[in-house]
Amino acid sequence: MNTGSAHRISLYWAGVALGPAAWAINTQTIYAMAPHACPGANPAAIILALVLTIIAVSGTFLSLRAIRLSAAAEWTDAQGGRAQNFMAWVGVGSGVLFALVILNQLAAALMVSPCLR
Repeated sequence: MNTGSAHRISLYWAGVALGPAAWAINTQTIYAMAPHACPGANPAAIILALVLTIIAVSGTFLSLRAIRLSAAAEWTDAQGGRAQNFMAWVGVGSGVLFALVILNQLAAALMVSPCLR
């Protein structure tokens, strides 16, 4: 396996890896900040959630880019596709799903008073 194909394989997995990783970081950070959020409003949680949403969506776009790069090769494949394209499509769906989950957690954190936790 040469360096170019290894780089291309990492693009297929970008959405699968970046979306859940961003969500895990967001969830753990919100839980860690909850005891300290009651005395005053902290905009760091909002900024962090927006940055992690952008990271999850960037994983989606990296997976889409990998699909577009190999689209011509898929037409020439006699067996009709590869598992890498399937993994890239899973990455696209996963990245979008986890970006929506992060935004949903942000909406809940904005609506519910942190002093109730």
